Amino acid sequence: MYTKDVLKEYINNSELRIINEDIRVRLSRDLADKFDKGIYKDYLEDLEADYMLIKGLNITLPGKALPIFYLYIVPDENFESYLRIPENFSGSKRGGKPVSCYDIDGYNSAYGISQNIAEDYSKEISIAQHVNNVHELAHIIQHQFFSNCPFLGEGFAETVPLYVLGFELHFDEHKELLKNLQEEDLKSAKELIDQVRNGSFGAKELIPNKPCSFRESYVSAYLLVRGIIELIEVKESVSKIEATQRFLELVKNSNYSNEYLIADIADSIGYPKEDLLYKKDLQRKIINEINDEIVMAQKKA
Repeated sequence: MYTKDVLKEYINNSELRIINEDIRVRLSRDLADKFDKGIYKDYLEDLEADYMLIKGLNITLPGKALPIFYLYIVPDENFESYLRIPENFSGSKRGGKPVSCYDIDGYNSAYGISQNIAEDYSKEISIAQHVNNVHELAHIIQHQFFSNCPFLGEGFAETVPLYVLGFELHFDEHKELLKNLQEEDLKSAKELIDQVRNGSFGAKELIPNKPCSFRESYVSAYLLVRGIIELIEVKESVSKIEATQRFLELVKNSNYSNEYLIADIADSIGYPKEDLLYKKDLQRKIINEINDEIVMAQKKA
């Protein structure tokens, strides 16, 4: 069913502000006045720092493109309509997510946020919030390679801050969650695919009122993608960053989706297809690895 793209109309009538050669902001006239008064300064400084963490991974994009990162700031009123917030995440007073980018020199996706995220920003944000920020920015890179596989996309967006950038090492609350994860809350690739199909992906919170890192589907997707990237590291004798590049290319170059995509990935990394799709051994291996890191850190302390 056709619905009017209210975000496109908003962006077509927006004003542009340039942060630097890498980052540009689009927002309404009223919000641009606040930008010019420096109200968004703290938020934008930290966003730039987080974006530079992502850019610093030096992921080679398809066509060796060098796009601009666009931030779209929309009014709080009706922000869910502007950003097309999924039903499982609706009802909040604020929100942010990747959205279609309407600027020809930008990535496939821009980062859309409600104005209060930038206006009420505190420099003293928690590590959970920081991970969530990097998660959303990781999607911007991921969407250059693929956007038709939600569970792998969310797993990738979690893996970048938690594993590739090493935030998991200092994220005690998340490590504790993994340590105490119940068997019924650990999902196989097949179960994640089925959740996407029936609309329940991301619906269950393991800890209430927390970012997506604490939702059941996201935890299992993270463990799965991290496990795949670690297998690539070993098979190809490359760094975690190089393995991340290989993972993105592997998904992009596959002709399959869902169950067949998992089979294709399994063939490429030399892992049993049925195990990667139906079993959870790889996810458990990553949990044990993280738990071992906790024990080693406690011994050093």
